[in-house]
Amino acid sequence: MVALLLFVKCVDGYLEPEPINRIQPQSAAEIAFTKAFFSTIQEISFADNREYCGYIGLNAEGGFAATPAKRGKRNYCVPRYAPRDFRVLASYHTHGAASLAFDTEVPSFDDLRADIYEGIDGYIATPGGRVWYDDAAKQRSVLLCGVKCVTADPDYTDNKYLPVGTMLDLDAL
Repeated sequence: MVALLLFVKCVDGYLEPEPINRIQPQSAAEIAFTKAFFSTIQEISFADNREYCGYIGLNAEGGFAATPAKRGKRNYCVPRYAPRDFRVLASYHTHGAASLAFDTEVPSFDDLRADIYEGIDGYIATPGGRVWYDDAAKQRSVLLCGVKCVTADPDYTDNKYLPVGTMLDLDAL
């Protein structure tokens, strides 16, 4: 139990990872792993119209891994804590099914603010198949890849009135 406490802290009744300082910046291998992982959970997120979340990190052998996806609510998800032998690099979550009622193609203000507060980076997959990266240290969201980069909701239609930028800060969100 002592080792687990080195990785998490309790805030408002749930466990979250302690902030990490990356030894190396995000790598192409980390991005490729994350995109492949999102492609495995997007369809269930669309079917349930719920966010799914967890952590991307390094397992005991030093390989990329993801914690099991936790089913969240329609517009938020709080991941479970990571195992003892797992080094958290970033959080991840999906945005559920396509909706014209919500701008699900960009991270929300709360998405970025939570990653900044927790001191860890984050990945977000949208119904259109975009992948965003929340850089907690730089306090901004960066579009890693566009429409259909990962599995997209078959009901997704591009909304020309909600333009998607390539980099957004809290003020822009």
